[in-house]
Amino acid sequence: MKIINNWTEDNRRDYGKKVMAVEHSLQDTGLFSDQALVDLLDKHPKHLIDVLAVPKDGQRQQYKDQHLTVDFGDASGATLVAAAQSGDIWINIREAMNTHHEYIAVLDQLHDELEHGTGKNFDRRNCRGGVLVSSPTARTPYHSDPTITHLWHIRGHKRVWVYPLGQDFLPDEAFEAIILGERNEDVPYNSEMDASAGVYDLYGGEMVSWPHRSPHRVENQSFCVSMVMEFSTRESAFINGGMLTNGILRRKFGMSPQWDNASHFEKIIKSVAGRILRKAGALNSYHYKDMVQFKLDDAVDGYLRQVKPYQRAF
Repeated sequence: MKIINNWTEDNRRDYGKKVMAVEHSLQDTGLFSDQALVDLLDKHPKHLIDVLAVPKDGQRQQYKDQHLTVDFGDASGATLVAAAQSGDIWINIREAMNTHHEYIAVLDQLHDELEHGTGKNFDRRNCRGGVLVSSPTARTPYHSDPTITHLWHIRGHKRVWVYPLGQDFLPDEAFEAIILGERNEDVPYNSEMDASAGVYDLYGGEMVSWPHRSPHRVENQSFCVSMVMEFSTRESAFINGGMLTNGILRRKFGMSPQWDNASHFEKIIKSVAGRILRKAGALNSYHYKDMVQFKLDDAVDGYLRQVKPYQRAF
């Protein structure tokens, strides 16, 4: 069974350069039903599962648009799926597609079909595939990914906004903060930006991809299940290395470097320097602490009990 459907010559030409959507059949694999998700959550390593709360209005003022980490303890897969269906949470089963043989086989097939459709070779070693299980109230705030990202939507109604690249939508300093680990991909946002966005309603069976660094946000309209494929290319690694160097120059030395207007030679030097700085551990002082804000509790309405914040250690 083919997974990617109706791939066109336009898709081949536009891949990686424009926002594009294609049809897929992941929903027919049987790996994303409620019971399959329960089984996956029960067997997946706990340190590779993130359970995040969707901020309420008051919490949104305090924590801006960041999701809030939930300690899910020894909750079963059935409890986690039930909480996602009736609560206010977002579950990321990280590297699910890289860990279990039946999911690995599907990810390998997707690579084969993408390589055939795009005419490109993918470095499968750095590709990660996570399964997202999210409540009807869930949303992913305005953000940018440092990786190449494909959203394979499988079940439910999800609305996606994708915004243009440029300083008005993604200032260099904001992307540098993501590369340095100062924040978890969130970017300054106001609703006036929506007029420039492409809006996509997904009902299951669609894959949406966009150019590297394109800001985007997502709002669920119902309970949703999706798969996110993330990987790096030479081009994305080149940009990220240069932006890392610029971020350190800005923060350590008060400089105001720009990436888009730099010469190609300057970009090469900064990209190489960024890779060296990363290997030397220059990012260690920038990483934010992941603080737990809630405990998952099936005796509480909405499954979430707020706790005094403590640093995640699971």
